[in-house]
Amino acid sequence: MSKHVSRISLMFAVVILCFGTFSGLAQAEEAAPETPNVPLESPTEPEVVMEDPQPLSEPDQEPAQSVEQMEPIPLEMSYVSQEEPAASEEIPAEEIVVTANRRASSWKDAAAMVTVIEKEEIINAPAKTLDEFLVRVPSVSYKRTHIAECGPGREITLRGISEQKRTLILVDGIPMNEVNGAVNWSMIPKEAVERIEIVRGPMSALYGSGAMGGVINILTKKPEKPSETVLKGGYGSLNTYSASLLQRGMFDKVGYSVGGHLYHSDGYVQATPKQDYHVKNERTDVSLSGALYVKPDDKSQVTLGMNYVNEDYSRGLKNTDQKNATTAFRLSYEREMADDASLSAAAFVQKVERNVVLGARPDYATLDHTEFSDSVKYGQVFQTDFKVADFNQITVGVDSSYFTMDKHNVYFNSDREANAKGNQLLSSIFAQDEMTFKTNKHKFMLTPGFRLDYIRSGDGKSVDTAPGAFDPVDNTYQDRSWVAINPKLAFVYRYDKWTTLRASAGRSFAAPTLFELYTVFTRGPTQLFGNPDLEPESAWSAEIGWDQWYLKNLYSRITGYYTLGENFISSRPLNDAGTQTQMANITQIQIMGIDAELHFDINSMLSIYGGYTFNNSTILEDDVDDSNEGKMIPFEPMHRARLGVVFQYLQWITADFSTRYEGERYTDLANSEDSRLKGYIMLDLTLSGQIVEQVRWSLAFENLLDEKYDVYSVPSETSEAPGLLISGSVTMEF
Repeated sequence: MSKHVSRISLMFAVVILCFGTFSGLAQAEEAAPETPNVPLESPTEPEVVMEDPQPLSEPDQEPAQSVEQMEPIPLEMSYVSQEEPAASEEIPAEEIVVTANRRASSWKDAAAMVTVIEKEEIINAPAKTLDEFLVRVPSVSYKRTHIAECGPGREITLRGISEQKRTLILVDGIPMNEVNGAVNWSMIPKEAVERIEIVRGPMSALYGSGAMGGVINILTKKPEKPSETVLKGGYGSLNTYSASLLQRGMFDKVGYSVGGHLYHSDGYVQATPKQDYHVKNERTDVSLSGALYVKPDDKSQVTLGMNYVNEDYSRGLKNTDQKNATTAFRLSYEREMADDASLSAAAFVQKVERNVVLGARPDYATLDHTEFSDSVKYGQVFQTDFKVADFNQITVGVDSSYFTMDKHNVYFNSDREANAKGNQLLSSIFAQDEMTFKTNKHKFMLTPGFRLDYIRSGDGKSVDTAPGAFDPVDNTYQDRSWVAINPKLAFVYRYDKWTTLRASAGRSFAAPTLFELYTVFTRGPTQLFGNPDLEPESAWSAEIGWDQWYLKNLYSRITGYYTLGENFISSRPLNDAGTQTQMANITQIQIMGIDAELHFDINSMLSIYGGYTFNNSTILEDDVDDSNEGKMIPFEPMHRARLGVVFQYLQWITADFSTRYEGERYTDLANSEDSRLKGYIMLDLTLSGQIVEQVRWSLAFENLLDEKYDVYSVPSETSEAPGLLISGSVTMEF
């Protein structure tokens, strides 16, 4: 590890020195013809232009003071022309986000730590899919990645709270989590994304079940011109190729967007040591999307959208293959009204069909059975925002969803019957009041909110007539219901445009999924039981944060957080051999940590960014097995960091050189040595640029150190990453 750290430190030092020298020389060369050899004392030197950092939202602010009258402010003085004021002297921008408060508002007013990732960074990153891209964010945890997927397990989670069902994923505000909480990350290609908003911390007061760790909202590009076409093709290691076509257009009041994406990779043998029954994890993904936008007037919009994706991939074993097909439709209406009021409504449906073909153990030479899993989710949300006084903005709404699950197996060599069914209803009301108070340059925001959720699970049934060495199962379960009240109180203090302090506390919850309640899951020598007596998970969380802008182009952010959770659900062994397990509640868990970020645009050519997360997710109390107390929660590392430098020379070339560190993790509750995934360091380099105005290129080197680090794929086997990956692409826009 120390050898890698030394190598990385040296490489970063050299890169920063070279980039800084080159950018400085380039800027000096550009500036030389305008002011050749002029000393600072010369009367012809450019005038110093400074602006008083008054809030942009106050139109009657007093005229800027002269330099002689100005009080000291935390800015560097630089000599520039009047036509082009120094960027460091301007007030930091008020970027608008839509996720933190369920409406458009400044990200600096958010009581949670919000990260906004723009399309340029998404497109230029070496990751092939959005989930692989999000792994690069320091505070994001993951279970499996696209390159090593086995089952519906590509999980992206926040704040040390594992499993996808506890982090809500939205696309344009519509939930994408399936019945079991999983997300099909192949549904939205990178090229269709405008930006991503990551809101960390408990958000159940606004978004309900599944938002315990936070919310990730993927916002897609909307048409703006009569015709916009994007063509992209790429090729890389492991015979990986991809192609995308996006076509958008806006004609007065009507717009459209259609697109398609193809991804294929021959894959690699991820298990180690390799056995005769191991094969490459080849995969092919195909996705289609379309949307129709209608604007009845300048204040409203109706959107009808559709997404479809089909994934087909090997699970790394002979005669073992998986197909996932997801179809989603959405209809939404948005309207802006007078006095900062608005309303929105949406209805959506998502159908998932998952077929898994499994070979017969131990050598997988013949077929054993196929698992069919069909689920449907229906949902609607209605909300409105309005003012009742000049100092507050109220958001109220209703939200509901209905899930169905139907699982059954077909066996090739027996008459065995195995199936599981059930349905679940979630309905809720929510309200939030953002109260804002201003005095001089200070700004205070107090935001109380709550959400009332009703959950009912019913028609549960599970059958397995011949589960190997185990007793047959034929169970019908009673309907159950729960009520959850989730309050939240947040406080934000903006000392000025440069300093923000924030604190919040609230309750979050997650209902047991239908899979956890009703499934009987048998594969080979192991059997997993659902548990109809499960209780909903709940947690109380608090956080405090500080955002500081030293210059417009230099800022840091730090947040400390604490969560005390109850009844978190995990599988438990029912016998000494571990061949039978059952879903059960863990009495109490504890999560504490720190998120930190730094970003510095040194000049127009050179930027530095970094992030670090310390997270300690542990089992505090376990009434079922006290030997688990003090153990780390699976898949949650204690340390995670990222450091990078971006060099850009006009539009011709951009270089993003970054390193990531992922601490060690465990894949089971007992934290056994066999389940430990060692920590590793990744070094990535992405080069991109513009050939002509309509054509861009990119060349990505992922894992430059060629590290064969541990990955989680097949639970019963050790798997490793493929090492260095190289890929290139060309994009045409016209």
